Amino acid sequence: MTSPGDAAPVKPPPSFSPGVPRVASKTRYPDQHESSTSLDSELVESRIGSSPTPPLSATTTTPSDLPIRSASPYARSLRSSTPQLARSSLGSPLEGRFDGSDDTRSLIIRSFSPVVGVYASADTDELVRQKGFQGGFWELIRPFGEDIPGKIVIRDSVGASRGWEDYGVRFVDLGGQNNRGAEVGKTGQESPLAQVEEVLERQLDSAGDPLSGTLHPKDFLGFSGASSLYKQFLRQLLSSSSATPHETFRHPVASVIAISSRNTAPLETLRQLYADTSSGDKRLPEWINAEYLRYYVLVHDEDQDDITESTKLYDQMKRHFGLHCHLLRLRSTQCVVTDDDSVQVPKCEWLSPSEHLLGVGQTEPLVDLDTDGLPYLFDSDVMSIKTFVRELVAQSVIPYMENRVAVWNDQVASRRRGISGRFMSMSRRWAGFGSSSRSSITGAGSGASGNYDSVRGFYKPDVPEAVLRKMADFAFMLRDWKLSASTYELLRSDYGNDKAWRYHAGVHEMNAISMLLNPLSMSAKTKLEGIDQMLETACYSYLTRCSDAPNALRCLCLAVELLKSRGGSATESAARWAMRVMDLNLVGSVGQVLFTERISACYASRTVSSGGRWGSRRRKAGMWSVFAADLWLKLGKPTLASTCLEEAERLYAEVLDSDGVFPMPDLQTFVDNLRNAVKVGYLEARGVGTAYDTAISDPLVTEETSEKLDKRNHRKSLMGLPAPVDAGGLSPAQVTDNGTPPNDDFERA
Repeated sequence: MTSPGDAAPVKPPPSFSPGVPRVASKTRYPDQHESSTSLDSELVESRIGSSPTPPLSATTTTPSDLPIRSASPYARSLRSSTPQLARSSLGSPLEGRFDGSDDTRSLIIRSFSPVVGVYASADTDELVRQKGFQGGFWELIRPFGEDIPGKIVIRDSVGASRGWEDYGVRFVDLGGQNNRGAEVGKTGQESPLAQVEEVLERQLDSAGDPLSGTLHPKDFLGFSGASSLYKQFLRQLLSSSSATPHETFRHPVASVIAISSRNTAPLETLRQLYADTSSGDKRLPEWINAEYLRYYVLVHDEDQDDITESTKLYDQMKRHFGLHCHLLRLRSTQCVVTDDDSVQVPKCEWLSPSEHLLGVGQTEPLVDLDTDGLPYLFDSDVMSIKTFVRELVAQSVIPYMENRVAVWNDQVASRRRGISGRFMSMSRRWAGFGSSSRSSITGAGSGASGNYDSVRGFYKPDVPEAVLRKMADFAFMLRDWKLSASTYELLRSDYGNDKAWRYHAGVHEMNAISMLLNPLSMSAKTKLEGIDQMLETACYSYLTRCSDAPNALRCLCLAVELLKSRGGSATESAARWAMRVMDLNLVGSVGQVLFTERISACYASRTVSSGGRWGSRRRKAGMWSVFAADLWLKLGKPTLASTCLEEAERLYAEVLDSDGVFPMPDLQTFVDNLRNAVKVGYLEARGVGTAYDTAISDPLVTEETSEKLDKRNHRKSLMGLPAPVDAGGLSPAQVTDNGTPPNDDFERA
């Protein structure tokens, strides 16, 4: 911790080059000749009732425009998400551009970013409010922390440096947390999962009809990668978690303490702000370690104050509080769109579901222009904030985290891994030696170590079990997944012996995730039973012992995406875990459709080394795509159902030898009726007609609809003429664990 009066050498900032990851859109497949869909055999006549749910739009922060050389001497060629991953020590595995599962992998990694608290004086917040940011200094800098421009160089536990172009931090408001909590409570949502569901429903409803021109169905459905709707669901799920005792990802790594040049007693104010966060009314809960980095900022008013006086004050700050200081020069005048040097503030990508429901970040335009309501800043202000955030992260936060990991690894983890540490662990477990003397007083002696307080449900932050968990989380946020996995492994037995079940579930979850993120943790031939067992243990502990559905869903979602990115047999394991999400009813109606699509995507990504049909899972992928079409239709989204049918047609065309005709009459009847229902639903949504006769009798309507729904030159399209028979629905619940209906006649492919 850097307290007033401390000073520490600062690591020089690495150079950087601008770059922003690109989200790849779904590629439209080439035309297929004589293609049609086919379902698996012996389908049962039952449909699943569903209710709608929707997505959010992805946002990207603005990159830096400074032409500075790259800090990393290495470069890494891009690889597909399906093949084996290359060694990550040669550079960032995610640097440059992304597509497919690589983009989803980056989304997962960026969700576990360091948290930096913000606590500003009243005069600083007042200065920022004059610029149009009613949330004060925190609201001003928050969007700029999510994507640091250029490369951030991080050293791992063995001293190897890696450059990352997609690094960021999360700014949280330490001064107004209680008020924001009260506002969140007004939404009436008790469960974070219910909030995620409602946000998705609003997004899906606001998208309107994709065929109207503003949004294409392919923006929602992405079978080769991930749809924008699914990525928004994943982003919302990962943003919904708050600070908890069992993991430290949402605990502050550092805090920014800010004053302005208007302050009449600057040094005394800084000391008071420090005292508030250390032992005052802004102190964090007792299960959060108060020993975190303090970073002091002086905000200079360019329009009214003298820069000479501010510079003198800044020098005083560095003498009193050390080198973790910054002089931020901002204009106090409010910027509007008509200004020549106006720059729009980027959207916040990591808004929580409750913030979305409250409309956080959706402000009214200052003037009646074609804008989306986001505020504007002067270009000089934007460059100053970007420089401040980069200096904070590259010169203070990252070196601080690297130092703490090295110290904890040397003083705590190394002893725990040694023979004496193992002996003491066995002694505590079997004989009760070495237990804390305070356990008999606090009532925490029921565990094996005596450090777990079973009454209040947490370890104090200074005990070895809590320090090791924090070290593992720091290593994970520094993307040293080998060290994090080994540290999580150390804690699994300790938490189990202490019956600290939420801690126990958390280390199993993060141990599995660390191993899946580490390109060198498993070879292609290594079986995944160990990973599956850890995921099973985590899911069981979360749901059965802790009744923690949000963390269970997070665990399974991360497992699905990272297993899918591994390729090979891991894709089938990913599909099984996605089915588990649906079986446990962890998601709502739209979530059910999204996971149905993800199961199809998992099977479709199953590749065979020979490149032939045998061993692929195209038929299973097509079947789940038809399931998704049926569920979208029940939610009143015929256009999205049409896109699923097109995808199913493409998948089945690769494995069927017949001319677009199913070998089972019941299957053919079901698909024909599904086509008909999609077509009629589309016509009703467009207001063209509401009767079945209209769909088959009006040649103009039929021609227009066919052109919009399927522009490809199939001899027998899924959007062909409907069949007159109602065959009933198809239920994913009647599919076996390996993803096929009973008595599947096509398992050979």
